[in-house]
Amino acid sequence: MTSDVKALIESTPLYRALVRVVVEKPYIERQELAEKLNASEEELEQALTALGDKLVVLELASQADSSVESRVPKRVYLINPEIEAEIRKLL
Repeated sequence: MTSDVKALIESTPLYRALVRVVVEKPYIERQELAEKLNASEEELEQALTALGDKLVVLELASQADSSVESRVPKRVYLINPEIEAEIRKLL
């Protein structure tokens, strides 16, 4: 993990909290992530974009569980497996 990734995670409490939640519960859905962080949609989007640009948090799309919602992919998040061990040490 590079020092700029470490600095990014440590720069804002929301980033650290987001990474912690995703480490504790990989494949978490966006709605549940927002509820756990108690952040506004704008703050969440900004944090996910910043961490996604550095490939810390990865966003995956999968099919919804319900056949009614199957046309709209759900987004789930996980920590980049290549740096997950280093992230865990940081937290």
